[in-house]
Amino acid sequence: MDFNPKVTIDSVKWERVILNVAGKIVGVDPSSISFSLSNGNVSVPINSVKIIDEYYLLRINVTTVNEGCSYLNDGNWSIIAHDGLTGTTYQPTVSESVFSDDGIEDEYVYCNDKNVKIERFHKTFSKSATHFFDVKTCLDDKGGFILNVFYQKPIKKNPVVKFIKGYINLFKPMAYAIKTGLFKAVFSISNLLPHSGKVILFTSDSRAELGGNMELVYNRMHERGLDKQFKIKMMFRESIKTRRKIGDKFKMPFVLGRADIIIVDDYNPTVELVKYRPEVKIIQLWHACGAFKTVGFSRLGKTGGPAVTSKIHKKYTHAIASSNHVAKFYAEAFGIPESNVYPTGVPRTDIFFDEDYKESIRKSMYEAFPSAKGKRVILFAPTFRGNGAKSAHYPYGKINMHAIGKYCQESGSVIIFKMHPFVTTPLFIPPQYKDVMIDATENREINDILFITDLLITDYSSVIYEASSLNIPMLFYAFDLEQYVSSRDFYEPFETFVPGKIVQNFGELLKAIEENDFCHEKVAPFRDKNFEFKDGKSTDRVIDWLILGTKE
Repeated sequence: MDFNPKVTIDSVKWERVILNVAGKIVGVDPSSISFSLSNGNVSVPINSVKIIDEYYLLRINVTTVNEGCSYLNDGNWSIIAHDGLTGTTYQPTVSESVFSDDGIEDEYVYCNDKNVKIERFHKTFSKSATHFFDVKTCLDDKGGFILNVFYQKPIKKNPVVKFIKGYINLFKPMAYAIKTGLFKAVFSISNLLPHSGKVILFTSDSRAELGGNMELVYNRMHERGLDKQFKIKMMFRESIKTRRKIGDKFKMPFVLGRADIIIVDDYNPTVELVKYRPEVKIIQLWHACGAFKTVGFSRLGKTGGPAVTSKIHKKYTHAIASSNHVAKFYAEAFGIPESNVYPTGVPRTDIFFDEDYKESIRKSMYEAFPSAKGKRVILFAPTFRGNGAKSAHYPYGKINMHAIGKYCQESGSVIIFKMHPFVTTPLFIPPQYKDVMIDATENREINDILFITDLLITDYSSVIYEASSLNIPMLFYAFDLEQYVSSRDFYEPFETFVPGKIVQNFGELLKAIEENDFCHEKVAPFRDKNFEFKDGKSTDRVIDWLILGTKE
């Protein structure tokens, strides 16, 4: 018999809510061994134990492990083996097979840090953003296996407050009807007054101030002196969820009723509320460059899509697109005739053809991110997962921060993370990689970062259109492609549409970066198909064709 008695952990695997831990009992009579979980103060027996010869299998159900079938409590829990004959206890040691097994998440084979590799067994059982059960796997100071458990309890509502809110909710339909009725009444009075044909309203229900395509059109009109020909008004609110100021509640329908040209750049439910004169133009300067993910009526029947009877988007008399190829998809999404969609090009892309502007932005970007200067810049800019702002998230576990950080340090690169604005969970950058990792999520304009980007890593984001204008190589980290297609879908098959190499796990992603394997030759044909014009004059075309009406 081995004179160095020990218990090893050779395999760790999750089976839904059950953690399977398997290993070997060495130098001890296996029939005398029992197992428990201990946090130093409390010991909880592990009842589901299978021992064959010197091998054991523990099945730990984290939802019923305590007495009364309750979940495993908060804290650090160690697995302890007890020898019933001698009274000796053993904390199992984690064998190399746990760290070398790359069959679970093969991106971890690129990292030699055991503390990182053990993280791949983390499990989060999430009910909502504020109600989840988190079981983290880690190693203690001696290399022992630890379960770090945290339960985020739901916030209980005060029963009195809950009752009052429920009572108020009974009157919400009535309140909405009164509010909408007042809005329409003010609009109708304003709309009856004589129109000059020269009032332009820039409005958005999703931004607090002028920006994007609207700002470029507004500025260009001033440069051309058209602000003297037209009377320009503006009405904004930060988001659809935000309440307008009291004064704006009355000002908005009045200004809307006076407008001859209404310019929007996103879904705007306020504009949809009323019926306009036949001669009023409603121009949609859609914020995206092309047609990638399905939106609007193209999502009919999918989660988050509109009802077939919905009137959203259908009021647009004019909409812009980057090319004729894209126009048909926009017509489908907005539920309007294809003749209402004009391939003017997208104002936001005009800057990509202005060399002086590009040089100025590069300088400002290097001032903002000094560690990027002189380095190869990788921009990681994925879209969010979820059905909208409320459920938006990104699975950070799919990014091997240690592997990409180590690569950047060794290759003279930096990686800039630009997460979608809807994703509110902050990105954690390991302290040892802060010299090569930058979180630029708070920077509103991703286009500015593109001017210093050497490689774009994304998934289903429309940033690929702007990147193609600058001929930037791209990688598509599409680890959940099938799921995304079923829930969101695309206008064209993803595999043949995207202008770059598709990878489905982090190991493939890192290998493609190391080998410069991007399928860069796909970028130019993609750009030519999706951009009708490449002359930097899209803003002028929007003004001439849609506002001034100089194009038939």
